[in-house]
Amino acid sequence: LLSEWLVGEGFEVEVVCTDPSGKHKEQDFIEGVEVRRFRSFAPGDAYFIAPQIYFYLKKVECDVIHAHNYHALPAFFAGRAKKDRRFIFTPHTFGVPVTFPRNLFHRFYRFPGRTIFKAADIVISISEFEKELLKTAFGVCEDKLRYIPLPVNTSEKEKKWKRGEKVRVAFIGRLSREKNVNVLISAFKIVKQNHPRCELFIVGDGPLRKYLEEESKNIQDIYFLGSLSHGEIMKFLESVDVFVLPSQFEVSPISVLEAMAKQIPVIVTPVGDLKYLKNEENCLFTKNGDYNDLAEKISLLIRDEELAKKIAKNARSYVEEKHDFDKIMREYGSLYCSLIK
Repeated sequence: LLSEWLVGEGFEVEVVCTDPSGKHKEQDFIEGVEVRRFRSFAPGDAYFIAPQIYFYLKKVECDVIHAHNYHALPAFFAGRAKKDRRFIFTPHTFGVPVTFPRNLFHRFYRFPGRTIFKAADIVISISEFEKELLKTAFGVCEDKLRYIPLPVNTSEKEKKWKRGEKVRVAFIGRLSREKNVNVLISAFKIVKQNHPRCELFIVGDGPLRKYLEEESKNIQDIYFLGSLSHGEIMKFLESVDVFVLPSQFEVSPISVLEAMAKQIPVIVTPVGDLKYLKNEENCLFTKNGDYNDLAEKISLLIRDEELAKKIAKNARSYVEEKHDFDKIMREYGSLYCSLIK
């Protein structure tokens, strides 16, 4: 969305990314944005080893390089290729690798990873939580840091509140350990006993998908939809009644913000920037890893439609105030312009 907006404002934008599958075209144009994909080796669908990105960025002509994601390697290659260009880095980090192999890797990666922050002219934090983490864990100075929250499109009309014959509960995210989807499945099993017309939709893919499908095979009305495009997710949210993200760690999850923008009541754990939401006003908080508590919160929103409506309405207002799409896009545009003067 940012790239498309920049093109609309007259910028020339090229997105450089990896393609571990090798199924996509090496070069493409999407809504005016040039996309260049490099084949990569991606163990655990996590690291995206593609040193050819370094060689490409080293020779390409551009004014600004904007790299994303500390926990993957393309940002490291981009930082090494900076030369005399202006370099922006958005880490998207909550600072905690969630598996033993990744934790081991990041112990060795910490020193080379710091070079990305040193190379950066600007480090963008997408959350207040992450901003403090970047200062304490990575030693990023205040002068380099810029807090720019995630933009959410609220121009679309909010979802009209109505309950159908079925109550549809949804999760959207990577199917990995830190997301606690197994906790959601256990909670849904309890909810189903008292609310048989309830359905659970799990959107996303990841290393735990087969395990989670096995865990839920004896529970009725759980549906795994796999990965969906952003447009498909927006359409899917139109039919959702309750959104749940019971993660152990988060920074500022866009899935929650987009559900709130659609005027859907959300249940979340108070982690990352989610802890700044207000329980029973614009969300419901659930205890980390507690499936009984989560089942109680889902059941509460099913039983108490007035509470659900209030939370949904306030959630929409929160996103409109804090994550206005046009305002945040203009902030990015001003940042890029200031760097290329």
